Amino acid sequence: MKKLFAALLVSGLTLSGFSATNVEAASGNSIQSVEQLEQGDQELEGAELGASIETVLENNKKPLYSYSPDGDEHYYEFKKDNGVLIVTADGKKGKGKILRASMVYNEPNGPSFNEVKKEVSNKASAREHYNDVTGNIGYIQDDNLSYQFTTTSPDDKDIKLYRIDLS
Repeated sequence: MKKLFAALLVSGLTLSGFSATNVEAASGNSIQSVEQLEQGDQELEGAELGASIETVLENNKKPLYSYSPDGDEHYYEFKKDNGVLIVTADGKKGKGKILRASMVYNEPNGPSFNEVKKEVSNKASAREHYNDVTGNIGYIQDDNLSYQFTTTSPDDKDIKLYRIDLS
């Protein structure tokens, strides 16, 4: 009976288009991306921590490539329509597992500093700095996630998300 119930449940979920693991990967400079990452998503713009770098290489245009002096880490920069995806992997060139992913968006038009601050844990450290000459910046570090904020003008005091780092 339990097997029959499990089979019906699985086929019902399959037919309905829903599943227990049906979650979109964090993509885009939005509060939804922040929420997904804060809920434990380990994927940013198609780069999933622990996955093979080959998955990112086959789904993106040819990257700029470099590596650490000791050859332990390999860096791939992918130009995307909405910014630059930077992926760090171990192993050999074109092989290995993803260690870190960062996305620098073209425009600081994501959610505001305060919106993101509401989504992160109470243990997160947050800093904001406003300066009429050098501009306005903000930073939130929450365990393996960091968020960076800025404005396009020193006159604008509403700092917006423009970079996400996942490690």
